[in-house]
Formats: sequence, structure tokens, C-alpha cells
Amino acid sequence: MQDEQCRPVKKLSARLPEASLAEAGRELARLRRLTAESAEIGEELSQVVAELRQVAAPPDEPFIFTPVLAENERLLRAIFRDCDDIKYRAFKAGQRQALLVYLNWMTDLTLLEKNVLETLMTPGQGGQVSVDPGALVNQFLTSASLTVTYQASEAIEAVMTGNALLLVDGIAEAFTIGTVKHVKRTVEGAKSEGVVRGPQDAFNETLSDNIVLIRRRTRDPNVKIRVLKLGERTKTAIALVYVANLVKPGLVEEVERRLNLIKVDSVILSTTVEEALSDHPWTPFPQAQVTERPETMVAAVYEGRVGIIVDNTPFSLIVPCTYANLLQSTDDYTARPTVASLIRLTRHASAFLAIYLPALYIAIVSFHPGMLPTTLAISIAELRARTPFPSLLEAVMMEILLEIFQEAIIRLPNKFAGAAGVVGGLVIGTTVVQAALVNPLLVVVIATTAIASYTMPSYHFSMALRSLRVPLLILASVLGLYGVMLGVLAITTHMCSLRSFGESYLGGTLDITLLEDWKDMLVRFPVKFLRARPKELGPQERTRMGGGHG
Repeated sequence: MQDEQCRPVKKLSARLPEASLAEAGRELARLRRLTAESAEIGEELSQVVAELRQVAAPPDEPFIFTPVLAENERLLRAIFRDCDDIKYRAFKAGQRQALLVYLNWMTDLTLLEKNVLETLMTPGQGGQVSVDPGALVNQFLTSASLTVTYQASEAIEAVMTGNALLLVDGIAEAFTIGTVKHVKRTVEGAKSEGVVRGPQDAFNETLSDNIVLIRRRTRDPNVKIRVLKLGERTKTAIALVYVANLVKPGLVEEVERRLNLIKVDSVILSTTVEEALSDHPWTPFPQAQVTERPETMVAAVYEGRVGIIVDNTPFSLIVPCTYANLLQSTDDYTARPTVASLIRLTRHASAFLAIYLPALYIAIVSFHPGMLPTTLAISIAELRARTPFPSLLEAVMMEILLEIFQEAIIRLPNKFAGAAGVVGGLVIGTTVVQAALVNPLLVVVIATTAIASYTMPSYHFSMALRSLRVPLLILASVLGLYGVMLGVLAITTHMCSLRSFGESYLGGTLDITLLEDWKDMLVRFPVKFLRARPKELGPQERTRMGGGHG
């Protein structure tokens, strides 16, 4: 016993070499490798299972529905994995098991309970549920919006839209029930197209509301609305609005063809659609009229044009688009014809000033002061003598300051926009002049140019005019009035060469063969004289009153 007690204590690894720390480390590393390999094998098995499930499905479908409810539920749960807002409600429809799948917070649960659960779970009725989908639709489901589908992609899209999906054991089809209910903005006034006397309701971000605003303004069955889906992932709804017996033949088909060419993951803004419809992507001028006013779209489709409403944005598009369309406003038709004509002519003059006024100032002051009255020329020379910079640099500085303040006012919250405008006015109008950095007359010219661009009914057209001022300033500073004339010719030629679905952007305004269209283009005649639709747009029925069914 003593010998055993006195025997020295040895390490475990001395008796069991496999218990050493080094060996334990090697085994741990081996375990980690096995774990990683198991995870990879599990992922590969999941892919194999997914592929096996798709064997019987068409190439564009994730799977096909089967008569076995449990299998359908497993497939749907795999598709909606990690989507915690997808809810599953299992219940007994008589002797059959049923399942409701819906998107929480976007589904009207009251309609779901009343039209589905209460109906199918009522004692005495549920036991009669048939495996025939037609009998189930006609006898038991009381929802007004109900569709039977066998395509899984349609069912998945319906759920993600806010509809409910009903599956019944023994039936290989799914039932989509219209129960969409989600948060949306109410119909409010237009933010970017203010009018004095026109309607005060405007488009919002919900496609169904926008279509209702169109239908409220016309009860014509010839007004057609065709809904498309764009975006490989977002499946954004796009509505084409047109009058079937007025629209130019082939126009709707061409619009639809161009829309189908859009191959992108997401369509979130109408700008994506606008760029796809543009014939000339590099021009600064908009080639689709952007509006958020329903009456503008209704008036456009009755001229033979096509409206495009994009879901999730209040800004809709109208094509074709010409220069004359962009300078028209709802207020032109609420004022007296003489007043409206004068205002419209003022807009045309403002469009010219918004582009060319600073360039004309630079050209005359730098190269042709003799064109000015003597007293004005002397006054300008005295003012120029106090400033250290050449006229071109002064004008560019003012343009940069103006653009900075415009962007600041747009991006700031409404509470700060007014203050920023006051600060901008003081900096541009007072401080810069008192510091003798800029000629006071140039400040007047730049301010006039800015105000002229603000008179444009289309904000996007106003931005196009703003983008052309600096190139013209450079031409004027190099070549004087010759440079300005070159700029005028280049811009006019470019606008005449632009085409919007075959229609000339500016050519119709200058085409003497379209003299009849000038009655509602350059000016606005009284309504009783506007008996024909614009010839330029090629409508099928030109008579606006007293003839045809247009």
C-alpha cells in the first residue's frame, strides 16, 4: 500500500498519448472541418431538393400546386422563408383541412373573416365542401374579388400584393381573394403644378386611386386602361390609358413594345419608364410630359395621346410630348381666351429669356456696347469699372450661386425654405453688390432669368432651360452675338430634330401646314372655335364636337 501511495503522479498524456493537448487540437480542427463540410453538404442537399421540387414545374414557375395541402404549405414556407410578416391560418372547412396565407398589415382581416373563415367554418356548410374549385367558388366563397389559379408565381405575387391565398386539401389549385388594405396617402392637391381655378385633387402613390380619378372625369367606355407589370423583382404595375377610337393607330402598341423592353430588377420611379420611352437619351429636354393632375391626362387622351400611370409614384407620363404641350397649363382653360393667350405668349417669351438673356448681356457688354443707348453704355461702363472680374466670370459666379440657393430651398424642410430664400436674396441682391464683386445690372439680369424659368408649367422643362445657360454664356464670351446666334440655331435645330413617338418636338410649332393647330398651341381661341383635335397628333377622329363619337 505504501508503495502504491508513494508512486509519483504522471500526466494523463503520459499514459494516454491521444489525450495530449496537441492531439486534442488536431481533433478539434478535424471536427471543425467536418462541421463545415456538413454545412456545405446540407446546402447542396437543399438545392437538390429544391430542384427535385421543380422537376414537374414549368421553367418560369418555382413549383406546382399539388392536391396535398401539407406539401403545398411546405413549398410556400420555403418560398416565404424569413418573411415574418407572412401569416398562416390553418382551419377546418367541414371535413377538409384548409389554409389561409396572407401578408400581415396589408390584408383586410375583417373581409377575410367574413367572406372566408365564417363561411367555410359554419356548421352544416363546411362538410359539403367539394374538391371541384368551381363549386367552391360558386357556392361557398362570398368574396366579390376571387380568382382561381394553378400557377405558383401568380399566387406568390398575389400574396405579396396584399391579397389572401386559400388552399384546400384535395384541390391542386389556389384561390386568391381580394383583401388588399394598406397605408396610403389621401388624395391631395398637386405639389408641382399649382393652379388658381382648376381642380384641386391630384394623383397619389396608389394606382387604384389614380385610376378612379381618371374614371370619375369620364364615363366613356372607349377610355381603355391596360395594366402591365414591370420589374423582374418589384413587379410594379403600370397602367396605359387611352381612347380606343381616337388614339393614333400603332401608338399604343409602340408604347407597350418599349415598356416590355425594360429589363431591370426594380421600377420604383416613373423616371425609369420615361427614360425607356425616350428616343434621345442624351438630350436635356423631357420627351414625356410629367403630370400629377388627372384632368391634364384626361384632356391629353382625348387629343389622341397615351397616359402612363406608374404605381407607387404620383407623377404620371403622357406621350407623345412636344414643346407646345409643355407650355400649356390648366389655368389656360379657366381664364378668358384673350387673357389666356396673353399668358401663353408670355410663357414663350419667358422660355427665350430663361436661356438667352445672360448670353445676350455678355455679348453686348463685351463685344457690342455700341448697340446700347449712350447713357446706358456709359452707366454700364462705370459699374463695370468697380468690379474686378470679367463679365463671363461674374455671370458664371452668379449662375453657380443661383443654382446653389435653388437646390438648398428645394431640399430644405418647408419651415427653413423661407429663411433660406431670404438669406439667398440678401447674399445675391445686396452683399455681393456692396462688396463690388458683381455688376448690379448683372444681378438684375440673372434674377430676371431665374423668374422667367419659374413661369414654366413643367418643372423638368425649366431644368432643361437652366442647363443650357452656361454653354451659351461661353459662346457669347468668345464670339459675341455671333456666338449667341450659333447657340440659337443649334438649340432650335436640335429641338426640331427631336422625335417623341414620331412627332417633332418643336417642328409642329413652326410648321405652317399645322396653322389650324395654332389656335390651341401658341394662343388659346374660345372653345367654340376649337372644333378639331390637333392634326399633329394624328387622331382617328379629328372632330371634337358635333360629329363622330369622339
